[in-house]
Amino acid sequence: MCLTAGIALLAPVSPVEARWEPVLGRDTMERLAACETGANLGHVTRSYVSAWGFAKTTWRLFSDTPVHRVKHLSWEQQARVVDRAFWFGHTKRNGKHNGAVGPFGHGCFKYHYAKDANLRARVCNNRKQQVRRWCR
Repeated sequence: MCLTAGIALLAPVSPVEARWEPVLGRDTMERLAACETGANLGHVTRSYVSAWGFAKTTWRLFSDTPVHRVKHLSWEQQARVVDRAFWFGHTKRNGKHNGAVGPFGHGCFKYHYAKDANLRARVCNNRKQQVRRWCR
């Protein structure tokens, strides 16, 4: 019985998960996480969670993982939630407006966007319309 449980944990990642890459690329996402929390995947405070220091209310909007479990998620799992919040913020889902989130609601993103022409180019020339709309 224990052997079966161990094997299930080692199951391969689904093809969809294996192909996923952060919208801005892993290097940019790592830089943003380092800016916010020193890239601490276990970062949990009274108001903020994840390596990107997201407000708990924002995390709840864009993740199905409870905030008390965030520290147990991998870098990729946390980054997926960050992508969702960055690029699908300020949109309506199920007829309901999702709060004041998006990339410019994130302090380190604003800082790096103002100073880094490569980051601006990644946003402005992105193949996804929901990312390009944040070009400023």
